[in-house]
Amino acid sequence: MYLKGKNILITGASYGLGALIAKELSKEGANLFLTARSESKLKLLTKNFKKKKNFYHIVDFQSLDSILKMTKKVKSVFKNIDVIMHIAGGGLGVSEYDPKHEDYMKVFNLNLFSIFEINRELLPLLKKKRRGTIFHVGSIASNEAVGSLSYNVSKAALSAYVRTLSKNVATYNICVNGINPGGFIYKGNAMDRLKKRNSKIYNNFINNRIPINRMPKAKELLPIIKMCIGENNIILTGNMLSCDSGEGNFYKSF
Repeated sequence: MYLKGKNILITGASYGLGALIAKELSKEGANLFLTARSESKLKLLTKNFKKKKNFYHIVDFQSLDSILKMTKKVKSVFKNIDVIMHIAGGGLGVSEYDPKHEDYMKVFNLNLFSIFEINRELLPLLKKKRRGTIFHVGSIASNEAVGSLSYNVSKAALSAYVRTLSKNVATYNICVNGINPGGFIYKGNAMDRLKKRNSKIYNNFINNRIPINRMPKAKELLPIIKMCIGENNIILTGNMLSCDSGEGNFYKSF
């Protein structure tokens, strides 16, 4: 089991895909550093983890000071790090085509700028050991206009960032990659909330957008995610793999 004993940072770990990944990697025997906004959810998540070498830290991605405190804590508890996983993200309810400056900055802080800062702070650890993975969760909205303006643009920029960063750190054997998922369901995520709020719109989305005629489950992403952070992953560097069950209407895969 390649991930056993590996030091892994996971952002957005308190619910949804982040929590699912944390549970899976805990089973693999990884040492986890989990971040989110909710301390109570992180406590609940880690309570049943068998491995005791796990840490969590509350972070506000709208605050550079909060981000830097978190990365400082990571460096203090993990003298080295193997995998950085950026799972936190979202549209924050900013749906306007002409959002106010403070609104789109909140979306960009969450989906892009916080990632810049975390990677900048922790990359030296990966470069020193000349090995590691930086994994990102984007969206099919990075390739087509299916979400809000600020969300689409921030996710498109993330794909460009991943491709560019990968070229600059490949000589250190650092793999920079990620996935661009389409709609998927997990307790508490956006599709789960939509299903409960308006089942008609939810079912129309499945019928009109998803060729497999059902909503993909978050757990179906796990094998692809584990491949992205696995032992022989360097061939995937620079790529944001489309994992959308045929939902997207584009040809580009990164």
